[in-house]
Parts: sequence; C-alpha cells; structure tokens
Amino acid sequence: MREIVLINITGEDRPGLTAAITGVLLQGGVSILDIGLAVMHGTLSFGILVDIADNEVATRLLQSVQAKAHELNLQARYTPISEADYQHWADGQGEARHIVTLLSRKITPEQ
Repeated sequence: MREIVLINITGEDRPGLTAAITGVLLQGGVSILDIGLAVMHGTLSFGILVDIADNEVATRLLQSVQAKAHELNLQARYTPISEADYQHWADGQGEARHIVTLLSRKITPEQ
C-alpha cells in the first residue's frame, strides 16, 4: 500500500543539505509530488511531499532520512497525508501539475 508523507526539514542552512536529503530519498525510489524550500536569516525550511510505494519501504526510508538529518544537525518531522487530502489539495491547484527542472547558477525574472 502506498503512503504519502510530508517531510519537513529545518535547521541551519549550508551547501549540500538539499542534495543530502534528496539523495536518501532517491535510494528509496520515491515519487516527489511537491517541494518547497526557503532560507530566512540562515535558517532552512524545506518541505518535500513524497509518494512511497510500500509501507515497509516507507518505515525504513523515513528512518534513513531521520538518521541523515541527525547527522547533518537538522530536525526532521513527518506528517502522513491521506490520499483524499492529497487529491483535494491537488485538485485545488486549478491547473495541471508539471515538473520543471532548472540547471542554472542564476535565474532572473525575465527568464
């Protein structure tokens, strides 16, 4: 049975944190449904909504994320999201969802 989980990571920002956390998720073969990231005054607030295909995988994967977060001196919190709540949220977006990947050192408003 699949599980949808909102993972919230917080702590002092520094290079490589997002890559470290998403690297753990990559090993678990999750589908990323949404990402939000902000840094304010050096503090990272990173939310990632994931779809994990199997409950047994979910338990091990979230333990691995927790271990990586602890290793990096970050806090990790998990919130399970029901399929109905996710669908309600996705439907409320009003438009089709798309994946956008940017490879750039700088993005300007014109781009």
